[in-house]
Amino acid sequence: MVKKILIFSAGASGIEILELINQINKNKKEFDVIGFVDNGKIKKNINGIKVFNSKKVPKKKIYAICGIMDPHLREKIINKEIKKRFKMVNLIHPNTKIPKSSKLGMGNVIFDNVHISYNVNLGNHCIISNFSDIGHDLQSKDFLTIMPGTIIGGNCKIGKKVLFGAGAIVSQNLIIGNNCKIGTSSLISKNLNDNVSVVNHKRQIYSKINIKK
Repeated sequence: MVKKILIFSAGASGIEILELINQINKNKKEFDVIGFVDNGKIKKNINGIKVFNSKKVPKKKIYAICGIMDPHLREKIINKEIKKRFKMVNLIHPNTKIPKSSKLGMGNVIFDNVHISYNVNLGNHCIISNFSDIGHDLQSKDFLTIMPGTIIGGNCKIGKKVLFGAGAIVSQNLIIGNNCKIGTSSLISKNLNDNVSVVNHKRQIYSKINIKK
C-alpha cells in the first residue's frame, strides 16, 4: 500500500528528502508526497508539489517526516507539529543496507551510500547523510544529525541532539554527551561531556590566512 507523506521543511533539506523518496520509489512506489509543510515565507509549490502552512495540512491517514538538519529545531517541530497528528516512517535509500543485528527507531532519514555496521542501535528522528560510515555497536539517542562523509568508530555512545559536521571523525570506544556540536572535519579522540562544541581550529586559521592574502 502506497503511503501518503508530508515533508516538514520546504528548504534545501526538504528537497533532498523529496529526491530520496524518488529514489526509494524507483523500483516500487512506496510513498506519495502530497506536500511540503513550512510556515516561512516560501513559494506556493516546489517542483509542482504544494507547500502547506502547518495549520492547514490534511490530517487523515498520512505519514510525516521532518527534514530540518538542526536537531533542536527538528525536535521542536516533531513534538509540536508531527507526533500527535501523523504517523511515523523511516526513509532509507535503497543503496544503504541495514544489518539484521542493527535496530532503528522511527522517523529516521538515511541517505545513499551510508555504511551501517552490525549491532547499531539508532534512536528516533535521526538523519544520516550520504557517504557516512557508522561503526559497530553504536548506541545513539534521538535527534542525531550526521552530515556527509562522517566516520564514527565502533562501540561509541552518542547522546541526544548531537550534530556532526561534514567529514567529522570519531575514534572508537568514545562517549559523546547530549547537545554536542562537532564542527566540519573535526577529529574527536576523547569523550565529550554534555553541551560541548568542537571546532577544527587549524582549518579556521588556514581560512583566515587565505582571506588576508
